Amino acid sequence: KMYAWWMVRDSLLKQVMLMNDNITLHMGWSFSDLEDDHPDHIKARFTRTQQTQTRKDDDGTNTQIDNEAEDVLDLTGIMLVGADGVHSAVRASLDLAPATQTGSVCWRGSISIIDDDDDDAIDNNNINNARKLLAPLLTSPLLTTGKMVLGYIKCGPYCVVGLKSFHSKYPGVMTWTVNTKEPDAAVKFSHPRDALGAYLDSITKNDNADDDDENKKTASLIEAVLELADPEELHHSLPFVTIGLPEENQDENENVNVNANGTTGWGGTGRVTLIGDAAHAMRSAGGQGGAMAFEDCVVLARILEQTQALSGGNANDNDKDSDNDTVDDVHHTRASIETAVLEFENSRLPRVRTIWNDQWERAERAYKGDFKPSRTEEDELEYQAWVDKGV
Repeated sequence: KMYAWWMVRDSLLKQVMLMNDNITLHMGWSFSDLEDDHPDHIKARFTRTQQTQTRKDDDGTNTQIDNEAEDVLDLTGIMLVGADGVHSAVRASLDLAPATQTGSVCWRGSISIIDDDDDDAIDNNNINNARKLLAPLLTSPLLTTGKMVLGYIKCGPYCVVGLKSFHSKYPGVMTWTVNTKEPDAAVKFSHPRDALGAYLDSITKNDNADDDDENKKTASLIEAVLELADPEELHHSLPFVTIGLPEENQDENENVNVNANGTTGWGGTGRVTLIGDAAHAMRSAGGQGGAMAFEDCVVLARILEQTQALSGGNANDNDKDSDNDTVDDVHHTRASIETAVLEFENSRLPRVRTIWNDQWERAERAYKGDFKPSRTEEDELEYQAWVDKGV
C-alpha cells in the first residue's frame, strides 16, 4: 500500500504549518544564488516576479500591466539543503550534471472506485460500470487478472500500464500509470489512449478465441481506468528523467565531491548538500524515490545532531561565562557542518546506489513484460527485508 505523492505533500505541509514556532514558510520563491564565504552562516538568495498589476483607465476599462521587476529575499542559516527535485536549482548552482532523459514518458493519476457525492458520476452509467469492473481489484493485493500481473499490464512493444491500491486510510482509491518507451512519444502523444491505441486495436481485431476472453478483460480494465481518470491528468505527460550516482570506482577527476581523503559524495560541498530527487532521482518502479528522500532526511538530521553534540559550541564564541562549566548554547561550527555534509552523503551512497540500480533494472524488465525480480525468491525476500528495515 502507498500514499499518492500529493497526499504526502499536503500532509507534510499541514504539519509544517502547525510548527510555526520552529519553521517559517516563504511560498512562491525560486532559489537564485548562494554565498558560502561567511564563517558563521551561509546565505541563499531567492527571487520572484512581482504580480501583474491592473490599472483602471479613464474610460473605466481595466488594463493589465506586466511587471518584469523581481522581488529579492536573502535568507541565512547554518547550511543549505537542496530538496528541489530533478530540475534542482541548487544542484545547478553547484555545477553538477543535470538530469538525463530515460526515454520513457508517463501519464499518472488517481481514481476513486467507490461511490462519491458527485451527482454527475451517480447518473453516469459509464462511470458506474467502470467502478464495478475495477472494484474486485481493491481486495486483490497482487492485482492479477486478465493479462495483468502484479498490478502491471504489458501493452505491445512499448507500453506498460500500472494499477495499485493506495493506503488503507484511503479506501477505494487507486493510482494508475501509463508508461511508454515509444520513440518521440512526448511529441506524438497528448493522451495515454494515443500510446495504447495500437494495443487496444489489436485486441479488437484478434480472432484467436483461446486468448480472446483474457485480452478483452484486460482491455476493459484499461478502458475503465481511462473512464475514471481526471481529464487534466490524462492530458499531462511526464518525460522521465534520472540523476545518476558516482560509481564505486568513480574517477576523482569526474564532477563529484571528493575530500582530502578521497571519499566521494553525490555532489554536495562545503555547507551545501542535496537530498531526494535533486541528488539521486531514480526510475519509477516501486515508490523507492520517495522512500529514499525520507531516509535522506532522517540520516541528515541524525548526523547533524551527532556532530552538533561533538562540536561543543562555536569556537569563536568568547561571550560565555567562564565560571559556568556547562555549555547550554551548543551549536554548529562551519567545520562541523562541512563534516556532516561529507558524512551524510558518503554514508548514504552505498544504500541509495543499490536501490537506484534495482529500480532501473525493474523498470527495464517491465518494458519487456517481465514483472518478476531477477533474484532468486530467497534473495528477493532478503533484499526486500533490507529495504523495509530502512535506516
